[in-house]
Amino acid sequence: MEPRDRPSATTGPDPADRGTAAIARRLLTDGRRLTGARLLDAWRLPSPTDVRRADGGTNNVVLIVDAGDSSYVLRIYQNLSQKRIAAEHRLLDALAGAGLPFAVPQPIPTPEGRTYVETPDGFAALFRYLPGRTADGDSLAELEYAGEALALLGLALAELPAALAPIDWRMHPLDRMHPAVTDLDDLAAELARAVPETDGVEWLRRHAGPTAGRYAELCRTLPVRIVHGDFAMSNLVVDDDGRPAAILDFEIAGLDVAVNEVVTGVAQAAGGWWSADEGQRASAFYRGFVRHIPLTSGERAAFPDLVRLRVLGTIVWRAGRWRLGQSHLDEVRLRLATGVHIGRWLDAHAATLPDDLAAL
Repeated sequence: MEPRDRPSATTGPDPADRGTAAIARRLLTDGRRLTGARLLDAWRLPSPTDVRRADGGTNNVVLIVDAGDSSYVLRIYQNLSQKRIAAEHRLLDALAGAGLPFAVPQPIPTPEGRTYVETPDGFAALFRYLPGRTADGDSLAELEYAGEALALLGLALAELPAALAPIDWRMHPLDRMHPAVTDLDDLAAELARAVPETDGVEWLRRHAGPTAGRYAELCRTLPVRIVHGDFAMSNLVVDDDGRPAAILDFEIAGLDVAVNEVVTGVAQAAGGWWSADEGQRASAFYRGFVRHIPLTSGERAAFPDLVRLRVLGTIVWRAGRWRLGQSHLDEVRLRLATGVHIGRWLDAHAATLPDDLAAL
């Protein structure tokens, strides 16, 4: 029997009504929701002169607010508990004093000292707008700068105590990654009914267990530190010269094997890196990272397993959101197809990863 908040393949809440885009539309349409006592008035801001949705992102509602002579970012969390939000803010506060050559978001406290408030649409936090533009994922120079920036962030995170980690990802394998997914066999069976035309479900079944087992072994043998965990070019703000000005979105920062940072960076910042014509982009990012944090032989050997884990994780996470009516089934279908594609690529190239990236 399925939980009541889990839609089937054809029924259940429509993500168009419950997703981040729908919440943003409601807030932008009804300004009273923004200026009510639980939102912008909580920070005693003057009436906004402009409110618009930020580009990118599907996990949270992010609005840019112009008020008075300043601009702000209003973030309405859709995934984190109060405890995780508070922990993320403590981590950001620690990074603010780490001497980084670029900025990280800083939550603005209310006059009462709170860094987030409760709203009907989720917990909300307000940040100063960090000027610049989104990094260009097609620029080899900016990809290399991005790799360097992520490594410098990693060095700073490595100096922080583990107690500052908002979550310990080693304790959250694939079957505990999303609260709506607690049984991978059950998920695979449901997806097989929902998307019978794809062979991605069989790929998920075949690799989830063994990959999770290998990850557990890597957690025992490789260096562990706090990682950003979700680096992409959309999370990097650069100046007019393409140099890093800020790294954003620390929502899933936590303890993990350190090498997973660059694995995630290559997988997300150099999207399509597994394609022959995209290798130069992956190489540029990887080159920038290892300039500051060279990988050990054990970390290089772990690269293929961690790539596979990353792909499986995106499937599980998006499927969890689909079960709660927060994502469309097409988003899950796309990630299943990507998993099959990358899986075949790994079958052919795992023995040379990541050294072939450095050699490009």
